[in-house]
Amino acid sequence: MIQINLLPIRQIKKRQQLYQQSLIFLAALLVLFALMGMTSLSMSNKASVIQKDLTSLNKKKKSFEKIIAEIKQLQKDKKTLENKLEAIKQLKRGSQQPVRVLDALATLTPADRLWLKTLKQSPAKLQITGVALDNATIAQYMNDLIASPYFTSATLGSTKLTKLGGRKLKSFTLTVAIKQEETTTNPPKTNGTK
Repeated sequence: MIQINLLPIRQIKKRQQLYQQSLIFLAALLVLFALMGMTSLSMSNKASVIQKDLTSLNKKKKSFEKIIAEIKQLQKDKKTLENKLEAIKQLKRGSQQPVRVLDALATLTPADRLWLKTLKQSPAKLQITGVALDNATIAQYMNDLIASPYFTSATLGSTKLTKLGGRKLKSFTLTVAIKQEETTTNPPKTNGTK
């Protein structure tokens, strides 16, 4: 006897395969969504930690801003004080220079051969008028001034024959350039004759 199977086996197998494939696809999709969810949670946690760190760092930055402002103010104050100290040093140097210049001038002036009448001092030069026994004394005096550590040059303005106390003497005018002091603490020694 011949039996006829009326059941659609091929269709049933195809349906089963389609059902299995659908289950596998759904399972893969669920695994994918689970992985995406876990990754999202992990990133959310990291973002939360980073946000907390950022907030903490901003608080620290604000506390340091006060310190930085104080440091900047202290630097300004320090610079102001340094400028004042430099001004005081300049004034000290400037106040000692005229005394040293006059001392050197007195030391270098030969008392028995040359006499000074007037002396005008500006910061950079001296205007001297005086009387000497002869031209050689004036020339020697100029050389002594130039050799001094306080003067850089001496220029003879004029000389005239003058009678003084019954003697014929040479009156003269000199312009002497004063050496500007650096930051010396001890005055240099003069090397002249009296």
